[in-house]
Formats: sequence, C-alpha cells, structure tokens
Amino acid sequence: MTASSDTIEPVNPSPQPPADAFTASHPPGVVELVCGCMFSGKTTALLHALRQESADNILILKHDKDDRYSRSKIMTHDGDGFDAVTVSCAQDILDRVCHETKVVVIDEGHFYDEALPQVCKTLADQGKRVMVAALDLDMWGFQFSVIEQIRELAGVVRVQRSICAACGKPATHTHRKTPIIQNQIVGGSEDFEPRCRDCWSPPREAHIDSNEMG
Repeated sequence: MTASSDTIEPVNPSPQPPADAFTASHPPGVVELVCGCMFSGKTTALLHALRQESADNILILKHDKDDRYSRSKIMTHDGDGFDAVTVSCAQDILDRVCHETKVVVIDEGHFYDEALPQVCKTLADQGKRVMVAALDLDMWGFQFSVIEQIRELAGVVRVQRSICAACGKPATHTHRKTPIIQNQIVGGSEDFEPRCRDCWSPPREAHIDSNEMG
C-alpha cells in the first residue's frame, strides 16, 4: 500500500501493544487495521479502543470459526473480553449493522471470506468507524489476501510484533507446535507460539486455507 500520514508502521518489539494501536482521534468513515502474528496484542488493542467508545453505538463481531475461549465474546489470550455478535460470513456484518451504529469492530478478520474488504469500505463510506484486528500471515507464512486488501484501503495500519519464544527477538511469524488434525487449525497457546523469521518453520502438513478448515 502507499504510505500516508495516517499509516503507522513501526515495529513493536514488546509483547504488549501500545495504547494508541487504535487511535481515538480519527474521525468516522475510516477503516483501521491492526495486524501481526499471534500473541502480539491485536485483540488487546481492540479492547483498549472499545473502552474509550460509547457502548450504545458499537457493534462487535466475532466469526463463528473462532471458538477457542468463548462463542459469545471476543477474548484475549489473557482472558479479557467483550460481548460480541457471532457471524459466519462478511455479508452477515451488513445485516447486523443499523443506522445508529457508529463503530464496527471485527476481530480475527483473517477468518472472513473475500467480501470483507468491500464490506469494510461500504461501512466506512456510510461514515462508520471500522476497526479490524487480524493475522497478516498464516502459520505457513503466506499472506491472507483478504487482509492485504483491507490494508490497501485502510486509513490507519498498525503492525504489531510479539517476542520470539525461541530466542527473544521480535516475532513476526506464528509457529505451530502441534499436529493439525482433521483440518482443525484454530488453537491457542497450547498449539501456537510467536517466532522470529529465523526460528520459525511451517507445519509439515499441506497448506490449508482458513476458509477450508474443518
């Protein structure tokens, strides 16, 4: 994407996200993306921003593929969370938004289908603030095309980093620790850990797209 004054691209070597990963100062009608590997504080950044918003005008969305910690909340790996509406595809988001909605929050954006970028653009064109948190790379090191498209249209982009579990350097990749069984690729700390590029290796199993998971 072409960098602009609203694009934030510095590396965050700390496992905790900066308080301004999502900024409260931007006007409505903007798409904001925070992305990075697992355990880099993306959902934590969402929750921080949510606590600065008026609760009666926010729509928080959770994909039904993400059932790791709760089926009805977006959750951090530390157990912090917010109640959310569960959806199964990008179109469901538009069906849930009403005229009074001012802020739309989409966690784990990489789970969604290819319609998500257009949905985000449509909502921003309606004057709504759209906040998306997502992985930028899958465990095989491939980009999520849906997130790359959102990155191109976003007015604000924040790339998060964690700490490599193997060497302590800034982590950019998500490393799978356990075998993939029956295409089930969703998991938590028992299945994944953050790694730098040198310490990371892809799973032995053939690549599975997030839309093809069991």
